[in-house]
Amino acid sequence: MKKQVIAIIVAAVLALLAVVALVVYANNADDRALEGTETVEVLQATEDIPVKTPASELAGKVELVKIPKSVQVPGALASLDDLEGQVTAVAMVAGDQLSEAKLDDPESVKGPAALPDGMQELTIQIDGARFVGGAVKVGDRVGVFTSYQAGQVTSNPINQLLVLRVDTGVAGSEAATGTLVTVAVDTLQAQQIVNASEFGTIWMTLQNDTTDVNGPGTINQTGVAP
Repeated sequence: MKKQVIAIIVAAVLALLAVVALVVYANNADDRALEGTETVEVLQATEDIPVKTPASELAGKVELVKIPKSVQVPGALASLDDLEGQVTAVAMVAGDQLSEAKLDDPESVKGPAALPDGMQELTIQIDGARFVGGAVKVGDRVGVFTSYQAGQVTSNPINQLLVLRVDTGVAGSEAATGTLVTVAVDTLQAQQIVNASEFGTIWMTLQNDTTDVNGPGTINQTGVAP
């Protein structure tokens, strides 16, 4: 009887040690995957964070993670220190890196923009260099420039688009870089943007009420040559 009890206890201990070993192995998996890669620590959202969330409420919504330096966004933060009085300037989703560009003073941050009657939402995936270095925020007005390799043609078909939402790319994944900018468009504008996204490239400009949008319409290499 005693031998059976001892055998059961030994089996239980061995099972527990196996579980502990598995947990330790799993916890070290990320470190093994990053071995030999230059890494940095950044704060990453663990859940969706609405626009205008106070920095003082971010402690339970972000975590410090180690990622390859190659996917670190500009101005990424590794601490919530010195953010007193600031709020999130854009909506964030789980996995987003917290950066300086995503925080601002409350009076400078606009809330979510409403979709105007008769319009539809369209999301454009674009990197920081192609949309004013990430300076575009909800409520801004933007222009869209489209370029095509065939014929080396660039045009500015759309201006004064209302920005409804800005979602930054997901941290830790090279395939999920860039930013998602959602704008209000009519059907023709949607067709123009989708066509350029599929077969060309898009650049976005930040505009205001006095922006001069007059131009030749379409230009090619001949038009910009000295």
